[in-house]
Order: sequence, then C-alpha cells, then structure tokens
Amino acid sequence: MSELENKQRNAAAQQHHKSGRKATYEEFDQLGLTKRNIEYLVRFKAALAEANVLAEKQADIIKTMIDEILAAQKKGITAKGLYGTVTEKVAMTVNPPRKPAGPLTKERYLIDASYNVLWFLILFSFMYATMFWVSPAQAKQGGVAGITSIILSSVLAGIGMPVVTQLFVPGVKHKHNALIRSIMMVGLFMIWMVVFYGTNLLPAGLNPVVSPIVDVVIGVLALVGVLYMRTKYTITSGLFAGRR
Repeated sequence: MSELENKQRNAAAQQHHKSGRKATYEEFDQLGLTKRNIEYLVRFKAALAEANVLAEKQADIIKTMIDEILAAQKKGITAKGLYGTVTEKVAMTVNPPRKPAGPLTKERYLIDASYNVLWFLILFSFMYATMFWVSPAQAKQGGVAGITSIILSSVLAGIGMPVVTQLFVPGVKHKHNALIRSIMMVGLFMIWMVVFYGTNLLPAGLNPVVSPIVDVVIGVLALVGVLYMRTKYTITSGLFAGRR
C-alpha cells in the first residue's frame, strides 16, 4: 500500500471517529446536562465500548447514570465528583464489588449448608478412594473410614460450616465477642470429631468400607451437585463460596 493510500485511510478513520463523537455529543446535548458532564458521558460511553460491554447493557447503564447525574447537578456535584474518574467508573461498572451477603436467613442457610455437605462428600470420598488405591493393605486394616462415617461427617461438617463462617464474617455486628465465638467454633469442631471417630467404632455391618469405585461415584455425583448449585444459587458461606 502506498504512502498516499495510508494517509487517505488514516484520514478516513479520523473522520469516522470525529463523526462518532459528534453523534454521541448530540445524543446528550438536549438532556439538560452541563458541558463537563456531557464530556464525561461521551468518554465513559467510548470506554464501555472498548471494554466490549454489550450495547443493550450500555444503554441501560447510561440511562441510569443520566438520571443520577441530573439529580447530582442540582446539588452542584459533577459526574466526576459522583463517580470518580472515567477509568474508575468503568472499572466499577465492568467489575462491580461484591455486595454484602447480609444476615444468614433460613433460605440462605439451607442453600449454603446443602452446598457444603456436597463439598465435604467430594473431599472425603476422593480422599479415601485415593488412600485405598495408594495403600490397600493399610485400608483393609482400618485406615479408611466406612461409608456411614463419610456421610454423617460430611453432613455434620456441611451444616456447621455456614454457622462457623457467620461467626467471623467481617462488617457484621456480632452478638458475642471474638473469644466466645472462637470457643463456639472449637466446640462445633469437637462435636464433629466425636461423630467422626464415634461412627468409626461402629461394627462393619453398620459402617462398611466400600469399594473405592463407590467412593469415586459418590464424589462425582456430589461434584455434579456442586456445579449445579453454583449456576443456580449464590453461595455466600463455606468452601469456595462467593460466586454464582
């Protein structure tokens, strides 16, 4: 490509860019916004496009911002004063901070407890299956927990995990001081230990050691359950929580 063609191409691109910015300015010009706030929105909209935010979502975001900026203008607050720099506002829009989970409601507890029960089933099932394959002689001598121990331990750990997490969640006014909460956590752990070791004392007929293949199947089914719950619910407490 010749130098002349390059210059013509660059000139056309610059003209297209100027036309686009002019159209964007006109979009905000009749809304009662100050020139400074219009400039902010023009740059913000361009930055959203560069961040590959969907056009439909861009429109919703801009509409909400216009209402907020118009209200702020009446108090003498600029868009920059309201949101920070364009770069900061784009970052907050594209990657918004997590909202506080709030109090542990009954519904949240049931969801989080079920999720954690599944996670402990995964951990225990795969751990004991691995131990069985790595050291089968030791497993046959009682080195591997029985199925009853695995299930009851997973259930107890799972239903206790949201409670333990809630004891130390930041930004919440706790009923008890840190020492009392620490004692409560240790107490819950001791209860779990009693159940775990107590069930291992059960006769083999009540707590059989199953094939490692059975353990793996249980672990895989629990993993499927975890993946399903992470797509359907927002998990707020426990193992690998915090993402929908």
